[in-house]
Parts: sequence; structure tokens; C-alpha cells
Amino acid sequence: MSIGRTIEKYLRRLLQWRTVFVAFLLPLLLLPIALSESKIARAAYGVLIIAIFWVFEVLPLAVTSLLPVLIFPLLGVAKVSAVCSSYFKDTLMLFLGSLIVAVAVEKWNLHKRIALRALTLVGPNPRWLMLGIMLPCWFLSMWMSNTATTAMMVPILGAILHVMRESMTQEPMEATELVEEPENPEANGSTVVETLEGEEVVVRGREKDEESRDVDLGTTTPTEQFIRLTKTFALCTAFAANIGGMATLTGTPPNIILKTIADEIFQKVGSDSGISFANWLIIGFPLSLICLLFTWFWLQFFYSGERCFKNDSETYESVRVYLRRAYNRLGPMTFQEKVVLIVFVVLALLWMTRNPQVVPGWGNLFKKGYTGDSIAAVLITAFLFAFPSHIPCLHKAKKGDEENGEEADLSEEERWKFQPLLDWDTVNQKIPWGVLLLMGGGFAVAEACESSGLSEWVSSQLADVMEGMSTLLAALLLSLMVATATNVTSNTATATLFLPIVGELAINLEIHPLSFMIPVAISCSFAFLLPVGTPPNAIVFSTGYLKVKDMMIGGSLVNLVTVFILILAMAAWITPFYNLNEFPQVFLTAKNSSLVSMNETKAMVNASYALISP
Repeated sequence: MSIGRTIEKYLRRLLQWRTVFVAFLLPLLLLPIALSESKIARAAYGVLIIAIFWVFEVLPLAVTSLLPVLIFPLLGVAKVSAVCSSYFKDTLMLFLGSLIVAVAVEKWNLHKRIALRALTLVGPNPRWLMLGIMLPCWFLSMWMSNTATTAMMVPILGAILHVMRESMTQEPMEATELVEEPENPEANGSTVVETLEGEEVVVRGREKDEESRDVDLGTTTPTEQFIRLTKTFALCTAFAANIGGMATLTGTPPNIILKTIADEIFQKVGSDSGISFANWLIIGFPLSLICLLFTWFWLQFFYSGERCFKNDSETYESVRVYLRRAYNRLGPMTFQEKVVLIVFVVLALLWMTRNPQVVPGWGNLFKKGYTGDSIAAVLITAFLFAFPSHIPCLHKAKKGDEENGEEADLSEEERWKFQPLLDWDTVNQKIPWGVLLLMGGGFAVAEACESSGLSEWVSSQLADVMEGMSTLLAALLLSLMVATATNVTSNTATATLFLPIVGELAINLEIHPLSFMIPVAISCSFAFLLPVGTPPNAIVFSTGYLKVKDMMIGGSLVNLVTVFILILAMAAWITPFYNLNEFPQVFLTAKNSSLVSMNETKAMVNASYALISP
């Protein structure tokens, strides 16, 4: 065996044990920082360890998120009770409530009906079919996990590509059924993929797909035209799911983290950040829509051009037929779907009407500070667990006959058995608890950075560099930096590490904190370059339609242009809407009070020293 192969073998073995080496050696190597008398240095030690563990996934992200409970109290940075209380904020309850409602939508297949309905409304031409794929992914990701949205769309995407390939090769189209999630994924050639956020989804395995794609999509060799179509459709699915989350406050964790940290910053000076579900929808929805349309135009131009997206709808008429059949197989809307849809709309209305600002909302009926968007989320959640999934006196319930696939009437006893729209076992399996822990750990890190003065120290260093820059130019530089970082680490971790710092930076520069915090939070969703950037990227990559270079080439311009679109949106409507041109007077008053207090303390010390000195 050559020396090179021997070295390669041992390096491979070392990499397999990298978790042990990093987990135990890194804290020891950085230990001199922890031994400092400075509280800021000790806080920096904890943040460095947690950040490195997050970025390189030394431990599962959810496990790393528990480390603040261990590190910061032992270092004397924060009390253990304060750290633990950071794990369940009001905004985290809002996010949990939205996830539970999304589980109900997924359980009764309402999301699949919405997706297929959108696809039947567009023409079979690939240009419009791609938009038909993007729109439901974009819309559903506003309200439910982008992971669940993408996992739902991937089997539909595979079936569409199957029919399109048969149309392009002029082969007879066989009856094509939607791919359902198998009970035993491995036995059906599928695999369970753990995404970056710790969620598990069932997708067709990459190796299996590469070996049997000809079997799945036809027996003839795929043409260059078809290969371009598969890449385009796979990318548009992931990118639309990523873009949709920025439209609503609950659409993605960075938005929730922004509200939590901004609320804490403003509460310290006795004010309110002004961010609510309703007003975020006003600024986030148009921004998200513009980014979606740009991505649609860019993908069809870059990957397919006129050759693939010419107006030859007759060639793909079988696609229209398939989509219509697939939608018809769902049958009419069930009682459960109708109730969940109504509940879904009611929740959105409750969020939008709590404090619309233009007119008084229902939140004004209560004392200030006693209401929040989380109240509506919990109300609807409780309703889903209490409302029956069928009402015996109104209709006959049906059950499937496993032997012949037919439906049969339920017995009288079964009809009168109470079954809620949602049960805890389903919720327990579907909720990404790891993401909630990740967000809670992020809040704990942010609180430790704030209380120790680390955020203020880092922001003061950045203030020296950015002093004299215009607000928009500084926001652009910060957004580009965050958009780059979020491609290699979790968007939740990225938001957690950057938002407290940029908030303090803005205050030091006497700029409205939201002028930096909003673009940084939204930039955390701009992960279009790598499969590890977001769960949707990882899911579509696992299908085997894409290579890493495809995602990097296709996503590079999207990553860059969406940042510039964000900055233009800041100038056009976000800054005027939140009145970000004016530095809040409460921060200026607090700053002056702090300086006066420091001067008074110095004067008292000097006077005391003068009395006791000879």
C-alpha cells in the first residue's frame, strides 16, 4: 500500500471521529478566554463554542442548543434561571401554534389539494407549469414548514416529469399515480433524510434515483431539453419554498427571532418595536412576491431559454390530462378539509386584525400588553383538538376497505365515536421539536450576549468601521455578509448570532435598530447556493436531479439580486412604513440618562475620596 493511500485511510478514520475531537479539544483550546476576569470575554468563550458547534454540526443542532444552560451559568455570565426562561418566549408560542395548525392542514391533505388545484389552473407549457409549481410552494410556505411543503411537492414533481418525458418522446402515456409516502421507505426505494434543522422527511433516495431514473421516467435516454427541465423544476420548488417564508411573521424562524430580540431591545427603554403579524405582512408580502417573480424569470431564462419554454402546449397536453385526473382523484372537499380551511382563514384574520394600526383592532379591547399574536394561535390550536372530525347527524362517515379498496359505511358505534380534527400523537410526530429547541437556545445566547455586554462591545468595534456610511449602504454590506453565512449554516443560528449585534450597532450609530435588523433577518432566508443551506435545498438535491454546481450556478444570481431587491424595498416602502429615518427618542433619552448616571457616580467617588484623603 502506498504512503498516500495510508495517509488517506487514516485521515478518513480521523474524520469519522471528528465529533469526539472537536467536542472535547475545542473547549480546552479556548479555555484561556474563559479564565479571563472580563465578563465579556467569558461570554465570548461560550458564544464561540456554541457558534462553532452550530456551523460545523459537531453535535445535533438541537443538542447544541441546550449548551447555554451549561456554559453561561458556570462561567458566571447569566443565572441558570434567566437562561432557562429564554427557551420559551411569547413569540416561540406563536411559532408553535402556527406549526400545529400547519399539521392539521397536512393531516387532511388540504395542502395537496391547493397545490394540485394551482397546477390545473395553469397551462401545460413548461413556463407556466413552473409558475404553477412555484406559487403553491410559495403560498404554503408562508403558513407551514417549508420542509413539509417541499416534501409534499417532490412526489408531485416526479409524476409531472414522468408524464412530460413521455410527451417529449411521444410514448403512450400510462396511468400515473401520485407517489404516496410509504410505510416502509427503505423497502420502496425511498430514504428518510434528516434536514439541516433536524427534521426527518421521506424522499426518494439519491443513489436509487440515479440508478433507476430511466425506469422511473421512461426507458429512453433523456434529452438535453428534458435534463434542463428537471433541473429547473427542482430548483424552482426549493427556491419558492425558501422565498415564501419571508412573507409572514411565522413563515420562517428568523422572522420570529427578529421580533423577539427587537421587542426586548425596545422594552428595555419602555417602548414597543411595532412589529406584528399584520404590519409584517404589509412589508413582507410584496417583497416576497417580487423575489418570486424574479426567480421565475431568471430560472426559465438561464436554464431553459426559448428551446425548452417555447409555446408548444399541444406537446404537453398529456400533462394537463394527468393533472386533471390527479386532482379529480382527491374527490370533493371533505368535511375535515372545509373545517380546517375555515379555521386557517379565521386564524389569519385574527392575526391581521389584532392591531392593524390603520383602525383599532380587537387587541384594543384589552389592556396594553395583555394580548399578542400567540393568543390567537393558542385559541385555534385548542379548537382543533376539541372540534370533531365528523358530525354523525349531518353525514354518513366512510372508511376504506383495505381488501378491495372500496369505501364502506362506518358502524353506528364508530360513527358516534368522538374523533377530534387533530390528536396529540399526530402533532408529536410532525412538530420539529429540534427547531423549537434551536430557537430557544438562540434566545438564550442572545440574552447572554446582551447582559454580559458582548453585543455592545462587538457593535462598538463595527461602529468604528461603519461610521460615516449611509444607512442603506451599511444595511447592504450586513445583508450580503449574512446571506453568505446562511448558505453554510442554519438560518436560525445565523439570525441568533447576528441580530443582537446589529441591533446594538444601529443604536451606537444613532440609527433606528430595525434599519439593520429587518434586512439581516430577511437575508437569513436567502440561502440558494448549497444543498446544506436550507431543508428545501437538501430535499430537492436528494432526488438526484441536481448536482452541487447546478444549484450554485442557478442560485448565485438569485442570492445576489434578492439582497439588492431587499435594500430597494427598504428604501421604497419598509423605511417609510416603520418610520426608520428617525432615531427613536427613547434610545437617545436612555443614552443620555446612562451618561448622566455614570458622571454622577464618578463625582460621588471623587468626593468620597477627597473626604478620606489627608
